[in-house]
Amino acid sequence: MRVIVDGYNLIRNSPELSRIDRQNLEAGRQELLRRLGEYQRRKGHQVAVVFDAAESAYSSRRQERIGGILVTFSRKGETADEVIKGLTAAGREGVVVVTSDRELAAFAERQGSCTIPAEEFERKILSSSDFPEKDTQEQEEPDRWPRKKKGTARRLSKAERRRQAKLLHL
Repeated sequence: MRVIVDGYNLIRNSPELSRIDRQNLEAGRQELLRRLGEYQRRKGHQVAVVFDAAESAYSSRRQERIGGILVTFSRKGETADEVIKGLTAAGREGVVVVTSDRELAAFAERQGSCTIPAEEFERKILSSSDFPEKDTQEQEEPDRWPRKKKGTARRLSKAERRRQAKLLHL
């Protein structure tokens, strides 16, 4: 499986990574790459991360491998979304795009890719890793009354069932 990550989108949607990013942009990127590297080693998926460099002086895209992760910086005047759209335009099966950007997610799904919101992907990384876990008991409020199910059972659409099946392997 190939995972394409909208780098700054994931950083800015993560409370911990965005805190690091606010203090030092490079440190935020490095922490994300460290986590993605650990995830890649554990799961065996190909991971690529794309960062926005539209405001930079580079006239061409820069790509490098850092810890086995393909890192791409967009060129001047080009957004990370445009780069990701180009990578997903081939419509290959087995591609998962990590972004909370609705427009980009909709485009990727139209091309045949599966998408997962940044927050959900981060939870997957943290829940199945050696990273320190946060206390989830404080966040979850217990049910006070037992709830009865009402109405008929509804089956997910075929496309949603396929999406769920792909995400099980993330």
